[in-house]
Amino acid sequence: MASTNDHKSTQATTQNGTAQDVTNDSKKQITKQNNDNSKVLTPWVYDLGLASFNLALDVFFREIYPRNTFRVPKKGPVIIVGAPHANQFADSIILMRLLKQHVGRRMSFLVAEKSMKEPYIGAMAGKMGSLPVTRAMDHVKPGQGYIYIPDPEIDPTLVRGVGTNFLNGQYMQGGSIIMPKRPGSKAAPESQYIEEIIGPREFRLRKPFQAEDSILQLTGESKAPDGSMIKGTKFKVAPHIDQNRMFDAVYRELAKGACVGIFPEGGSHDRSDLLPLKAGVAIMALGCLARDPDCGLTIIPAGMNYFHAHKFRSRAVIEFGNPIDVHPDQVKAFKAGGTEKRDAIGSLLETIYEGLAAVTQPSPDHETLQLIQATRRLYNPPGRKLPLPVVIEFNRRLLKGYTKYQDDPRVVNLKKAVVDYNRHLRALGIKDHQVEWGDASARPWWWCLATLLYRLGELLLLSLGTLPGVLMFWPVFVTSKMISIKKQKKALAGSVVKLQGHDVMATWKILVAMALAPALYIYYTALVSFWLYYNRIGGQYTYSLPWYLRAHTYIPDFVPLWQFSIFFFALMVSVSLAALRIGEIGMDILKSLPPLFVALNPASSASLSQLRAHRNALAKQVRETTDAIGPDIFPGMVARAMEQSKDEHEGEAYQSQLRKSSLAEKAGERGRSSGLSPFWLPGALTPGSRSTSFSMESPALERRGSRMTQEQPQENVDDKAKVDEYIDYSY
Repeated sequence: MASTNDHKSTQATTQNGTAQDVTNDSKKQITKQNNDNSKVLTPWVYDLGLASFNLALDVFFREIYPRNTFRVPKKGPVIIVGAPHANQFADSIILMRLLKQHVGRRMSFLVAEKSMKEPYIGAMAGKMGSLPVTRAMDHVKPGQGYIYIPDPEIDPTLVRGVGTNFLNGQYMQGGSIIMPKRPGSKAAPESQYIEEIIGPREFRLRKPFQAEDSILQLTGESKAPDGSMIKGTKFKVAPHIDQNRMFDAVYRELAKGACVGIFPEGGSHDRSDLLPLKAGVAIMALGCLARDPDCGLTIIPAGMNYFHAHKFRSRAVIEFGNPIDVHPDQVKAFKAGGTEKRDAIGSLLETIYEGLAAVTQPSPDHETLQLIQATRRLYNPPGRKLPLPVVIEFNRRLLKGYTKYQDDPRVVNLKKAVVDYNRHLRALGIKDHQVEWGDASARPWWWCLATLLYRLGELLLLSLGTLPGVLMFWPVFVTSKMISIKKQKKALAGSVVKLQGHDVMATWKILVAMALAPALYIYYTALVSFWLYYNRIGGQYTYSLPWYLRAHTYIPDFVPLWQFSIFFFALMVSVSLAALRIGEIGMDILKSLPPLFVALNPASSASLSQLRAHRNALAKQVRETTDAIGPDIFPGMVARAMEQSKDEHEGEAYQSQLRKSSLAEKAGERGRSSGLSPFWLPGALTPGSRSTSFSMESPALERRGSRMTQEQPQENVDDKAKVDEYIDYSY
């Protein structure tokens, strides 16, 4: 009895002790959010800023292809849900650009408070209507000591500490415990929420850790700084953030009929799959409809599909998916609160994930995505160029087919053959489309030699054309590279989901170039204008220099100095853009040279010819396997994927349905499970995948006409019981 009273006293002291700190932090946060949320969109600043950003996008990207923009309503409240979030800066700017050009709408984005504190970014974002969000991930700190699970089988939610003090105010109910990344593991670190602080050495989780890496760390031992072994593992902790004020600001914007954009993964990353969706987008939609059921809110998924997003002059396809309708029963359950509210949020979040999966290319890892891309190239006849949207659609369908049939002997053999073919390509240093240079009958040696000499001549001329731009603007290239690498290292050190930080590199390359290039233009313009003025007034050193170094030799005296300054500034811009374009063509020619050298080299020409024959046989195998398996997943899969380039399903919409879930209880009872089904199937995930599943003990969804109707319930308890753990119910 005394022990029970001591426990209650300790818990009360814990709650009172942490409450003071939490209250103070919350007050500071709310005050800041009130100040920041009071900023409103300034139309002329928005349009002017977007115009300058458009120039940066045109320089950085070779092509941005929008698809199905007609699906975005021109009036009324709209939430644009973008994923995957592969570029901190460009993602939002691209969506703003497309909506302004094709729909005629301005939009406000939810931006991390961390980004709003950045100089230049924060000021512009505030004037362009961005709403700041305080994210728990931005306040992650290393935890003191080690943690372990004393009884993973009977009580997997109980966590104990070694050298810890869970009463120091850093830990709180609703906060998160984040596991470290295991060396050599490709899986993202797992996190779980704190349900209860029991004492300085114990707390209880809301749900047990599920990932194999987490279980091994929490039941194993770690090496201490002194070399001894300690039970448990190091960890990180994130606070609970109250987002009520932020949600109120979003509700007010939507009530005005505004268009709000959000990236529900919570942060940018460079993974090939979608991260678990944060529940904030579902709370926004349901909260808005709870306040005004007749407001006509529409949710539009937007797939951000990039081809090498971090590289200069890359390509992008932005595909807008079918609208998502929120069912009135979900709104009613949301207003009821408790478990019903959780069911409403979870079921809507699943429908949003399904909408995003339909316009993206979710792949378990980069190796699988590379395999799929290689298979697509082999299926496509040589010399046939597919439109970018068709490439995305074909990749998406191949991914689904591979996920379902990856254990089929035909697919296993095909995978080995494709991987072997790619290895031979890398050994020769060429690309798949360049294998045709191994056809000696169509391209004899003299033709290869003539082509090589011609292209070398082209490259020389283009290099001369690029030289002025390179000499004048090398500071921009060097500085943007250095800063982006520095930011990349900083982001990797503070992130638990980034692989190589490519998303950060792309962002800072654009931002640095946007700031430094105009400054360099102004510097050169001021320098040359001053020299012209100095020459005109007969300065001391004017006539001591050769005539060709005097500015007034080229600029007549009747030309006003201010007109010359404007002209020269425009000339600098034109020279830099011309250098970029000429350099782009030159790089394409440079990349076309390796197969010519291989074909002309007696030591490698035979290998190239054999590789071409191998490709033809492998392409036949790919087509036969794809044509045999494809119709089982998509009727007419190949024909539609290869030929479809126009918008389809114009009238369809996703109808979300309220689904009752007892998954939290099941998760606690089962501890951890294994053997999840392929991620693209309704109600399942690939092992190791961190994507939200589609079902929560409910009828599956099937698209028929313009609505989503119900099928018979799926009787697969193992698949359904663990879905809830992948849904992050924080913002």
